[in-house]
Amino acid sequence: MTTSEAAPRARGETPVAWLVAAALGAAGLHQLMLLVPVALVTLLPGLLFDSTLFRVVGVGAFVFLAWVVQPSWRSEMRLLTRAQAPRLHARVDAMTDAIGAPRVHGIVLEGDLNAGALEQHRGVSLRRTRRVLVLGLPLLRLLDTAAAEAVIAHELGHFSRRHGRLGHWLYRTRAAWAGWAASVGTEVEDSTPWDRAGASFAMLFLPWFRRASEAHMRRCEFEADAIAAQWASPRALARALLVMEVSSMRAGGAPDGASLDELRSSASPTRQWVERPARTLLDQPATPEEIAEALRHRQAHGSHPPHRQRIDALGVDAAGLDLSPASWNESAAAHWLGADWDALCADAGPWSGTGERLAWAMAHAALTGIDPVALGASPVREAMDAQAFRRLERRHRAVWAALEQGRGQPVSLAPWRREAIARALVANEAIAQAWLFDVPVAVQGQPASMDTGVVLRVDPRRMEALGLNLEQVTRTLSLTMALLLPDGQAWAPRCSYTTEGLPPELQARVDVTPPLKG
Repeated sequence: MTTSEAAPRARGETPVAWLVAAALGAAGLHQLMLLVPVALVTLLPGLLFDSTLFRVVGVGAFVFLAWVVQPSWRSEMRLLTRAQAPRLHARVDAMTDAIGAPRVHGIVLEGDLNAGALEQHRGVSLRRTRRVLVLGLPLLRLLDTAAAEAVIAHELGHFSRRHGRLGHWLYRTRAAWAGWAASVGTEVEDSTPWDRAGASFAMLFLPWFRRASEAHMRRCEFEADAIAAQWASPRALARALLVMEVSSMRAGGAPDGASLDELRSSASPTRQWVERPARTLLDQPATPEEIAEALRHRQAHGSHPPHRQRIDALGVDAAGLDLSPASWNESAAAHWLGADWDALCADAGPWSGTGERLAWAMAHAALTGIDPVALGASPVREAMDAQAFRRLERRHRAVWAALEQGRGQPVSLAPWRREAIARALVANEAIAQAWLFDVPVAVQGQPASMDTGVVLRVDPRRMEALGLNLEQVTRTLSLTMALLLPDGQAWAPRCSYTTEGLPPELQARVDVTPPLKG
């Protein structure tokens, strides 16, 4: 296929018209499943009682609740203003006009080694669609301007071909029914027949819909590649794909993870996470084995085609590509963001939030004085599939229930591990008291295990002063526990405010257990 041709439809691929009908029909059915209970609650009184007031109030309540259940078009992403990055905005505007794509409404910087074309919708709404270009800070640092422009041209190609219009409905429909099935799957005994009926439909519909929608998404990737290759160099796009893939493979899916050396050396987050992809490729150039794996990467039946297929479609010989990272002066980051780079990394990076900075400080305190050999390798966040995530959730609920019932046992962690966790807790002023327990867990379908239960008592005034909520305070301990618990040992918190009482069984247990804090 030449770069100017559209990707041919694969044999057996669902026609787009059928896919549109399936997406809209399934989305409509989901809305109906949500709104029928709402209609019964709001409209039934008006039908039972001959009252104009009841009917008016009922209709008004139904319309309001129907609007509320629509997915929000807003997000927590902060748009990069033109004043913050005038050169980047000017370059994207020029590329957009040259490609013939509609102008983007904003650019967002994030901490991942990735890029994306996001179209924000709000279900059935009169608000206009908002097009947002998402750029990863590590990507801008890793690639030179030619490669980075090729990636941006690919994303603008999605806007040009209006891929987001159908893609929005595909994603929204899949996510809605997958969420329905997951919620019922974890709470079968407490679910209603109505909920179980929806879950049954989801189990029948989603496998086919996932295959059909992913085939369409793969086709869209080829089309966006072709548009990018017409504007930029096909070699630049092919090189960008492989450089990003090799870097992501080396990072284990977590380019923003902190190394033990960084956590030990500084009590506040460093900027090494954004430099690491370029530095590792510079110190250790990509091997033939890594390149071969990168070419195979991406599932043959996933939302992105294998890189070998994409590079072949571009007419590029992968063997002749130079996968060297850009130096700082050659990088897109230096050319487009320049002197504002450090501030943007601090503001938009993975450690920019209050909770994330506190998690770093706690891990730093925990590592103080620990022999590096004792901990081994640096922590890496591993992606979990839905089944593994549900298994972990069941373990967490089992630990929480055991703590509630006072079945926690004296913790068997090595003294140096307990002392390190205690140091981390001291660094978090919102946590007033904490206890550690060994908790025997036996979850159906899983081998019995001895996990760690953490009872936390949070001071609400200090928590609010830090600008955090209860869930965020709990998450600040996650990095420390990932560092210090033995391999394979899970942990779960039982968190409450100091203004609340504990269940009698748990209170009796903590009364006879020395606290780690408080």
